[in-house]
Amino acid sequence: MTTGKVAVGLTIRAADPASDAEVRRMFGRLHGFNASLDHRFALAEGWEAVLDAHLSRERREGNGVTWLADWDGDPAGMLIVAGHADSPLYLDRHWAEVLALYVEPEYRGLGVGQALAAEAASWATTHGYDRLQLHVTAANAAAQSFYARSGFRLVQEIWRLDLAATFRSPPADNACEGTYARGEGLLGGQAHEVD
Repeated sequence: MTTGKVAVGLTIRAADPASDAEVRRMFGRLHGFNASLDHRFALAEGWEAVLDAHLSRERREGNGVTWLADWDGDPAGMLIVAGHADSPLYLDRHWAEVLALYVEPEYRGLGVGQALAAEAASWATTHGYDRLQLHVTAANAAAQSFYARSGFRLVQEIWRLDLAATFRSPPADNACEGTYARGEGLLGGQAHEVD
């Protein structure tokens, strides 16, 4: 990790329980913006408790980290990164993932996002991952441009067909729901293990 001064006025530090309210505030702003681009990214009622559980588990187990960026002592940005494993069907099934990267509007263009992306790559390399992945909303051209400038490249797209509303619930996904009930994987997609 390369915490400390990375640009004039910029300090990056690991988030701790005392800064969780700041993490929640920025995470909420990030997803509020994403939901303005696609309503399906709106956060659920009670999302703050889910995020708090993720942060607690992250600190306890060490399979991820959350950083805050401060500019001259003022909150400027936030990054959440974690390790992931896909189904054992795949040979290359482990990667690090940027779960959230947010920079306050007044600090954009000053290198805050680049510094946070570099922290994510450093953490991934230090923890033995050979790649860093993330999801970007299709309508978020600014984020796509930022990530391309940061060295990321498009490798997969998710296509969606919106269907007519039904009035019944879809079948239960016990693999995911059981994982979530244990407080695991609360911010990322779940691998579906093959029995």
